[in-house]
Amino acid sequence: MVSLDGSTLRLWKTLSCFLRVLMTQVLYVAPLFWFMELSQNVAWRWMNKDWGWYYPESPYHWFSFGSMMLWAGCVGLLWTLHYFWFYPQRVKVWTRVAIGALVCWMGEWFGGYMAANVFNHPLQVWPGSPLVYVHYAAIFFWVSNVIVYHLVTVNVVDLTPTYDAPPDTGAQVA
Repeated sequence: MVSLDGSTLRLWKTLSCFLRVLMTQVLYVAPLFWFMELSQNVAWRWMNKDWGWYYPESPYHWFSFGSMMLWAGCVGLLWTLHYFWFYPQRVKVWTRVAIGALVCWMGEWFGGYMAANVFNHPLQVWPGSPLVYVHYAAIFFWVSNVIVYHLVTVNVVDLTPTYDAPPDTGAQVA
């Protein structure tokens, strides 16, 4: 007879909750981030008379549908940080924003580097940036993205599981 002890059952329950919420967030938040990226690039062009970043292999050059994979990875990264670190340690919101923005900014560079140098398909390129795949000015965009992520997933739609709710302190009435 196969039986699952409490720790194994708890592990599967935690993993299923994590993956269920991750998939929901990727379906809703990643396209939102992709549209935000388009508007940020347009805003950059309005301010600087040129695109902030471009996509060398995209026929449109100022946007790419291929960047949706990076946005899904970004959502996965932010959810992982929240689920395994921010929430259990009760990290303050502004600290979450600062850490999340910095991690995602480094993730953008890493994703661009991997796409260009490992897979030979450069995704995004920032002209004039010493980092090539990301610019220092992008930290401002990442701060806004992480704030939107927090607002959307916790405050607006609540795409986080019920463990985010405060514990029930009242006695149960039978």
